[in-house]
Amino acid sequence: MLERDTHPADEAAGNQQKSAGKDIDIIAVSDLMTRDFEKILPDTPIDHCITHFSQRGCRDLVVVDHEGRFLGIVTPVDLLTHLSPAIGVRSRKKSGCIECIIVGNASTAEDVMARKHITVRGDTPVSEALRLLEKYHHPDLVVVDQEGVAMGVVEICTIIAHLKVTGKV
Repeated sequence: MLERDTHPADEAAGNQQKSAGKDIDIIAVSDLMTRDFEKILPDTPIDHCITHFSQRGCRDLVVVDHEGRFLGIVTPVDLLTHLSPAIGVRSRKKSGCIECIIVGNASTAEDVMARKHITVRGDTPVSEALRLLEKYHHPDLVVVDQEGVAMGVVEICTIIAHLKVTGKV
């Protein structure tokens, strides 16, 4: 189950224009997040994840339950971790080849997803998002509501673009 509504660049540009001029201590991540992100269920076959990364780019896949609550995230590094023990650090399971992932050890997104990805609420200031991105060395944060439903994703590159538009970098 891959879901997409709009093109991420179009949405991010619109969000940046609305928030231009606001300080990063005042602006909330919901002002910069994209609501166009890839959502999959835990039982999504691993070959769909591989196809996504090989054909649609390296944007992370957000794993949600049937109610949309955030469960984890699948990154290209998570997949590569299963291919070679020397590549990744977030997953503990290892597999020797891409065919092995598809056929055996890992058959669903749940088998490769990282469960400890950073989440923030929509009202989190961008300055706090930047602190978390720096601390955990990850290029994006999943934005959730009070019930844990995934609402969007805020990416470091979107924040950088906002800072450029506002003249802060």
